[in-house]
Amino acid sequence: MEGLHVPKGEIAATHPATRAGRVLAVLMMVVPGMVLVAFASDLPDLDADARLPAMAGGLTLLLLGLLAIVQQACTKVVVRTDGIERWGLRGRLWALRWADMAQLRYRAVKKRISFLIPSGTSFYLTLTDPNGRRHKLPTNMKGMDVLAERVTEQQTRALFAEARAVIDRGGEVRFGASLVLDREKVSARKLFGGFRSCGLAEIEKVTVDGGFLRIRQKGTEVAFGGSLAAIPNVFLFLRLLEALVARPSVVPHHRDVRTHVA
Repeated sequence: MEGLHVPKGEIAATHPATRAGRVLAVLMMVVPGMVLVAFASDLPDLDADARLPAMAGGLTLLLLGLLAIVQQACTKVVVRTDGIERWGLRGRLWALRWADMAQLRYRAVKKRISFLIPSGTSFYLTLTDPNGRRHKLPTNMKGMDVLAERVTEQQTRALFAEARAVIDRGGEVRFGASLVLDREKVSARKLFGGFRSCGLAEIEKVTVDGGFLRIRQKGTEVAFGGSLAAIPNVFLFLRLLEALVARPSVVPHHRDVRTHVA
């Protein structure tokens, strides 16, 4: 396996966990645990057979709740100039440089209360290193939208030059099993196998809506593409496409992509 270097650049930002996890631990474990302990303490001596299980269950819930609170207090993501670090109860869990993020999968989901009232957006980012090991960012970080923007921007910038050089030499860059890009065309996998290609000069518009990337070819009504979550390095794809087409305005900016969530 390839040895990876730990990022050692200056700290640019620190994103701790939100208080939501700690509040949930109090409500779901600490409070019920205290209630069970109090209930067991009030049982008469004749109910000793019921006292012990209730006391044990209450103490277990109480200890688990306190552990969850401490764990959430230790959870944070440290952004450095050359990479990121994931910290938890056991210290630094993993660290990855931007240049070592071989793949980035991105998904943004709009949260709703009772399926009707919007209550924010959840961002899911999975990073894969050159050894194929996956590293997930927690979704409950403070400023998660800013963190997602930092990670996608820095990872795209780190991989862009090498990917562009491959295309300029006449090669192709693959984005998972979904998309293939070279200096003449973009190809997308069809539903029942094979690829559909579109010359770069024939692209009419590239849109992102509802978590889906769609590429429309001139003279046709059918768009092709795929789900953002299924396309690794989708922001790198858009940056390369913007650099290659003669009309870069047809490609959405990477910041605009993040506003169109599923």
